[in-house]
Order: sequence, then C-alpha cells, then structure tokens
Amino acid sequence: MKTLLLTSLCLALAGGVAAPLPPAPVWDGVPPAETLAAKPGQDPKGIINKNGHRTDVMVPEYVAYPAAQPGAPLVIVCPGGGYGILAEEHEGAEVARRLNAFGSAAVVLRYRVPRRDPNKPWVVPELDARRMVQLARARAREWNADPRKVGILGFSAGGNLAARVAYAPAAADAARPDFAVMVYPAYLFEKDKPDGALREGPDGVVPPKGAKPVPAFFAHSADDPYPAEGSMALAKVLKSLGGSAEVHVWAKGGHGWGASERCLAARRWTDLLGEWMKDQGFLRP
Repeated sequence: MKTLLLTSLCLALAGGVAAPLPPAPVWDGVPPAETLAAKPGQDPKGIINKNGHRTDVMVPEYVAYPAAQPGAPLVIVCPGGGYGILAEEHEGAEVARRLNAFGSAAVVLRYRVPRRDPNKPWVVPELDARRMVQLARARAREWNADPRKVGILGFSAGGNLAARVAYAPAAADAARPDFAVMVYPAYLFEKDKPDGALREGPDGVVPPKGAKPVPAFFAHSADDPYPAEGSMALAKVLKSLGGSAEVHVWAKGGHGWGASERCLAARRWTDLLGEWMKDQGFLRP
C-alpha cells in the first residue's frame, strides 16, 4: 500500500505540477449519524446533477491535490451549495488547482448533502469536516504538506462549515484547523440581513472565551444577499478574543463566484489569500 501511495504521489507531481489523487473515504465503514439510505443502483458517494453539482452524498470522500514541494500548507476545501448540493468545480477542484499554483497542498471535501436536519443542516457536515482535519494531519506528509499548517476554506454554506469547525463551541478535544478561510460565508447571522446578529451559543459560530482563535481570512462582495457584514462581524469578534482577521470586500460580484473569471473578486481573492498565507507564516515567501 505504501509503495502504491508513493508511486501515485510521484506521478501526481511529475513535471512539478500536482494532479489529484483518487477519491478516498472520509470514514472507515458506515459514517456516523447517517440517516439516509441509497436507492437500488444509486451511488452513495453522490449523484452529479444537470448543473454539474454533486448531491445525495451518503458516503463522504475527499480528493487530495499534493503540493509540488515538501513542507507546504494543506487546505481543506469545502464547496458551497446551501447544505443541499456541492458546487465542487468552481468552489472545489478549481480552487485546489489555484492553491497548488502558489505552493499549497489541497483536499476537496465531498461532505454529506442534502440537509439531514432542516433546522441545523451543519451537524452531519461538521462531523465529516472535523474528521477531515484529523485525516489531513495524519496524511499531510504523504501530500508534501506540514501537519502543523492545516487550514480549512469554504464557500457560502461551506464557509459556514469552515467557521464552525474553526471557531464554534465544541468538545475540548474537537479537531480544529490552524487557520480558516471563509469566502462569502452564509448563515453567520441569525437572520441574513446587514443589521443581523451573529449566531451565538452551542449552535452558533462565536468562539467560546479562552483559547485564542486561529487566524482568519474573509472574502465577500458588498452586494451579496448573504451580507458581508456577517464576515466583518465575525472578524471583529475574533480580534476581540485575541485572534487576527483579514477581510476583503468588493463592491460587486454577488454570490457564488468561487474561483472563476466571473468578476474581479473571483479573479483576485486567491492572489490575496496567497499573500496572507505568506504573511502568516503558513506559506514560504
């Protein structure tokens, strides 16, 4: 098995350009808290719909994109989709390719969708994401990454998931990343209005007092229906607790631009992220 992994990694890094490794399961055996069952002939790893999005995921997987050089940071990428689908191309694979391009390893997480709980849709995805943090640390060196530089990055619902894994109240031994990146995160406010209040308490995104929050990077558009004020409010709280946060807000772009050519924000945010990761010491200058 080790020889096969090393061979796959060498092939993936041929020519200095990373290629994705085959999908691998997040869990050994049946995932915890699973309430859905595949229909006869249905792939429990997910169905690709007419828009190219993945849904009906009952067996979560991840796709690793190794870094070209050892010692790189490793970023877990959580596509968005309202906790109903996964927009895993422009908010997944293309993001991983951009991260590879500036020297980071990446893992695209195909967490479970659609919503198992309509009122708390993050519960099962959070199990998958915390497990992925553990796997990322355990396997980082196989992917030319440093297990002490594991981050999580998410879009929209995936941004909400990233915030929860990094900051939300959890058990003392809960797996957490070393940094978090939230791109137009949704559901940070109780109600998604510019004058909203952050979700607090056990089901909220506000970190408990005590441990210093990990560094945060936010990217948003001012005309997003999920208000940029949510990103700014969470950044303010993190700083008040001794953490650091960098927030970028573009005037236009709307929602869901991911890693694309759709708008200035979509083209620029990964460049700014790379500079931030260097400034934070996660990426080599």
